[in-house]
Amino acid sequence: MNIPELLAPAGSLESIQAACDHGADAVYTGIGPYNLRARCGNFSVDEFRDAAAYVRSCGVRIYVAVNTMPDDDGLARIDCLLSLLAKASAVPDAFIISDPGVLTLCKKYCGNVPLHLSTQTGTFNSASALFWKSQGVNRIILPREMSLEEIASFVKKTGMETEVFVHGAICVSISGRCLLGAYLGKRHPNRGDCPQPCRLEYRITPCEGKIESGQWLTVEEEHGKTADENKTYILNSKDLNTVSILPQIVSTGVKSLKIEGRNKSSHYVASVVKVYREALDAYSRDPGNYSVRSEWVDILNSLEHRTYTTGFYTGEYFMQETGSSREASNVRMVGTVKAVTDNGEAIIDVKNPFGVLETLNVLPVRRNRIPFGLHPVLLTDIDRNPIDRAITNRVVMLTAKETLRVGDMLRREEKP
Repeated sequence: MNIPELLAPAGSLESIQAACDHGADAVYTGIGPYNLRARCGNFSVDEFRDAAAYVRSCGVRIYVAVNTMPDDDGLARIDCLLSLLAKASAVPDAFIISDPGVLTLCKKYCGNVPLHLSTQTGTFNSASALFWKSQGVNRIILPREMSLEEIASFVKKTGMETEVFVHGAICVSISGRCLLGAYLGKRHPNRGDCPQPCRLEYRITPCEGKIESGQWLTVEEEHGKTADENKTYILNSKDLNTVSILPQIVSTGVKSLKIEGRNKSSHYVASVVKVYREALDAYSRDPGNYSVRSEWVDILNSLEHRTYTTGFYTGEYFMQETGSSREASNVRMVGTVKAVTDNGEAIIDVKNPFGVLETLNVLPVRRNRIPFGLHPVLLTDIDRNPIDRAITNRVVMLTAKETLRVGDMLRREEKP
């Protein structure tokens, strides 16, 4: 049975560690601002070399996105970056590219590194894919706008490696090719600086010539109690969630299942990777009896997300959530277990404050174990002096009734 790789986002070293701990087969990241997440925690060349060494020690692959659409100045900077990577022997397992000029530079400096074609190019048909194959592309990252039937046909006709998104945000524009941010805020989405104007509320007003009438009209829905509140998120797309149709996606023959979210937290990455890893493993063990477990639903629903959809894969076309832009998470990560002593004390890297009397929740690193409650018994500083409360960005030692493992994430339930 062909089980695709599980590809996780990695905007930071913590996210890389979370992805590896919870079962990713590969991660993708950026070096500098030359990718479509220019404002997330991209790596320097030296940082990337260390991150790549860590990932490979875990038996995981690492891909680098260089998928902007650069002008000549940007292309010159990418030329410099690729030259530095080659000289530092810090090459990834694949480059994610979209621009032919960048493709040429990748082949010039790192000719043996596979090339994955970004979804940004909008490769919808087999003829286009075969053209890119003739240029040295090894894998096509397919547009989210394709159906499962179209994906299966594409795979069969091209014989190429393909990658599809299975979870995360969806762009209102075709394959992310949007200019709205550049128009409104002079921040260019296709150069990695999307300000996400599609997530804002909008109203419309009639104009007489160039003068607004001053009368605001609702676009589609009336959500507010007053006329001034009747705005709508008309451009706001739902979030992709395909756990329920994972067997159908696998059966198309795709090579890789991609999770969106390089701007997300390490807790988000750990949670989504854990669910999809367990789902893929469950399907692999018993394809005929695959079903969505309630704990997977609970984990994904606990994360900050918009209304979920299976997207175009199953022919759904109503994918705008006009009533709200985002739902708040009902859990907050407070720390990660970095080590466990012989006495069972967990050494915690604190991310948010918590007290010794709080009842916490654990997202376990161990596969097929559901989140469980944690009841601290003793909390101390690193010198084992008792404390009542752990403070952000400190390391503390925690003794609890329950057994913890390295990589476990401690969480606190938040009131909605």
